[in-house]
Amino acid sequence: MYKPAKRDLLRNILESTFFTWVLLGFLISYLLFFLRPIFLNTPVMRFPKYVPAGSSIGGDLKQMLSYSHAWLILHQTPYIGNNLYPPLATLLFTPLLIVKFSWAYKLITFVNVLCYILITLIIPMRMVKEGSISASLLLVIGTGLFSYGFQFELERGQFNIIAMTFCFLAICIYHSHVKYRYLAYALFTLSVQLKIYPIIFIIMLIKDWRDWKTNLKKFFALIAVNLALFFVLGPVIFLDFINSLKAQMINPYIWKGNHSIRSFILWASNIATQHGWTWPNKYSGWIQLALLVLVVVCIGLIMLQDYRRDVHDVNSYLLLACTLGAMLIPSVSHDYKLSILAAPIAILFHELSSTSKTSLPPRQKVVSIGLVFVLSLAYSSTLFSYTNKPLIVQNNFPTLLAMLLVIVCLSIISPHLHQETQA
Repeated sequence: MYKPAKRDLLRNILESTFFTWVLLGFLISYLLFFLRPIFLNTPVMRFPKYVPAGSSIGGDLKQMLSYSHAWLILHQTPYIGNNLYPPLATLLFTPLLIVKFSWAYKLITFVNVLCYILITLIIPMRMVKEGSISASLLLVIGTGLFSYGFQFELERGQFNIIAMTFCFLAICIYHSHVKYRYLAYALFTLSVQLKIYPIIFIIMLIKDWRDWKTNLKKFFALIAVNLALFFVLGPVIFLDFINSLKAQMINPYIWKGNHSIRSFILWASNIATQHGWTWPNKYSGWIQLALLVLVVVCIGLIMLQDYRRDVHDVNSYLLLACTLGAMLIPSVSHDYKLSILAAPIAILFHELSSTSKTSLPPRQKVVSIGLVFVLSLAYSSTLFSYTNKPLIVQNNFPTLLAMLLVIVCLSIISPHLHQETQA
């Protein structure tokens, strides 16, 4: 039996709104990673250069345009320097060569902001099919616009948000408009040709998990089309592309702002070696493999639940898991990639807020609330720069892995979400 005080506390927890715990996570991150380091930890206001800005704005866009210039104007291979983008991306950016760089940068920035609003507001509303805009959705949109990752994305003139807009649109169209599925396939292919990592979202293009023959044929066709497009500039440039990818896999740029599995382990191993611990460096390859297997298993567990529950709609847990996988698995995942987290988080929080009143056993609901709070705290911590964080969490890999583990647990104990979305 609970004592009266404990019973009242439990009742208050169970009756609290979903938004309460989401907001609490954001507030704690704000206190820890903004208020404390800037105002409370120094005799004067400390406001460091929290985005690692280059010597001139739009450095990555300028680099991308140099690849297009090398191919179109100089008739050379675009795989010079640090080019990791598919050959078609070189072709797609060539129209920007006809305008001044300042205008090209302004255009990419405007499109990035427009795409951000589309994938954090419009697409979540379409996927969840709720008439009202939830408070948690507005919270994610508002904070994401000023986040460290999104500012980093804009500063470099990157196009992760643009690529993911094509990908999320493809998923939304595929599940909502059957007669436009070929458009969905085209948009998905375009996202892969801009940034290779969206290929992981191919598993989101499944309507019937039991129809494995159709799914395999579809996967084979999409992979074949994308492989064929890698030859769009010819076989010689395709080989240059492959060699460039191999070089980056073997020797990626390691720093605290690269949150991939490989980068984090090498970065942490270097720090450990400086403190006299040599074993992390000695076994870094095995540790990387173990973590890679863990990420794949987590995604596989959510897929298995979809199969068992015969889910026929977009699973927001799986969508977020794929996003995290796309950030953790590649050898290069710089912090501007954090900007793509806002959309799947917005979709999941919006969906959870619309189903949070569904009755669950008290113990299960308390656990669910705890997991939502941890997820909110983990995500909101990524909104702040490494300059505001202690060394142990400066690299975002542990945070992203924690988010993945939390959503696996949430997907297991919250089957009502899938039942509600299929109704």
